[in-house]
Amino acid sequence: MSKMDLMQQWWADQEAVLYPAEQVPKIIEWLGYQTPDTWHQIVLTWNYDFSLEVLAWILEQENCDRGTAARVFLVEGVGYWIWDALDDEARAMDETHVCNIVLRNWKRYKTSELKHGYDVPKKIIELVSNKSFTGHLAKSPVKEILDYDGKREANSKYASEDGKIVIDFDFWVKSKGIELMN
Repeated sequence: MSKMDLMQQWWADQEAVLYPAEQVPKIIEWLGYQTPDTWHQIVLTWNYDFSLEVLAWILEQENCDRGTAARVFLVEGVGYWIWDALDDEARAMDETHVCNIVLRNWKRYKTSELKHGYDVPKKIIELVSNKSFTGHLAKSPVKEILDYDGKREANSKYASEDGKIVIDFDFWVKSKGIELMN
């Protein structure tokens, strides 16, 4: 069976869905019982068009890994927020924005295990690294976040898909005893 055929079965399998996208409070409650590896896996597959409240909750946790925080910052921050924040200091000051949560908490995150898994284009890294920040961003760890690598991949049987919490595709395939063909 091809990977695309399997993915279609996975998407259609209601048993693979733990929590639908509209159940943000239940998702956050469930996350409270999960490990930093699961948080990381959720962040890796999160659709940013859905609730950033879930991401904010993860980023506020004391056990959040720097790799998880770096992933959010690289996707949301380098992709969008930092450019707006450089143009508009008021936007940069929104303490509830996930990028500000990362900047505020970066030094207190205790572990630096997980790889962020985001391939930032070298041109973007050069642009941001050569930028001299002023105001709110002047003493922030932006450049440290850009340099972060991590040591290992997250290990979790859970993921997210369009704001839902689901059984991870690879785990689902194994649990069904299905052989993936090329």
